[in-house]
Amino acid sequence: MIKEERFELIRGELAKKGIVDGDELAALLDVSRATIRRDLDSLEEQGLLKRTHGGATAADSEDELPFHSKLAAYSREKRAIGNAAAERMPSGAVIGCTGGTTVMSVVKALKGKPITVVTNAINVAMELAPWESAQVIVTGGTLRARSYELVGHIADRTLGEFHLDIALLGVDGIDIERGLSTYTIAEAHAAAHYMSQAERVWVVADHSKAGKVAPALIAPISKVHCLVTDPGIDPGLRSRLEAAGLEVVLAEM
Repeated sequence: MIKEERFELIRGELAKKGIVDGDELAALLDVSRATIRRDLDSLEEQGLLKRTHGGATAADSEDELPFHSKLAAYSREKRAIGNAAAERMPSGAVIGCTGGTTVMSVVKALKGKPITVVTNAINVAMELAPWESAQVIVTGGTLRARSYELVGHIADRTLGEFHLDIALLGVDGIDIERGLSTYTIAEAHAAAHYMSQAERVWVVADHSKAGKVAPALIAPISKVHCLVTDPGIDPGLRSRLEAAGLEVVLAEM
């Protein structure tokens, strides 16, 4: 396994768990403990983690992981979710896209499809910029470095000027009782704005977000029409979501 592949897997484990153990990583990657030490030292030099005695933690102590760390977590599941959502997306649709790594997977899979995208996410806009088939409208606002999203009253005002066929949302939590949630009030407010302007609301989230509640609540489950996730979702939770009126689409892995 080459170094870059090890780095991606280490970052993926860190994004899932928040902390990694050197011995466990050595066994997982089938390399020596010395190799893992060098890898962790290199990743720390890049600012991607903090070394601890025997392992490492996420580079930032806050609950929300930075974008590049989220990108490495559940990457296989996110690609599958992206493909599944893109296949269902109608040509010519006007889509409102939040930020987030799972939404990015959908956007990448939409390449070549004629769509209009309204987004407050810098990463989404940059991904779509080279595509002649996509019309891209970007809100203004205050940039959140952790998520690459523009938030605040300027973003809200721009979103309020559009009627959307589909609001495509990435979330940090989806729960029967507490609904959709994310890490900050500003992002929750922007997501709720997308929902209020849309005919239909699609949530794309890997199974780790199901049953989880993040600090800032966005909207109740009753406001969501479709959840695209992966087969790792708890079957009982899936049944309760469907009983609540959601269409739950399981991506093929």
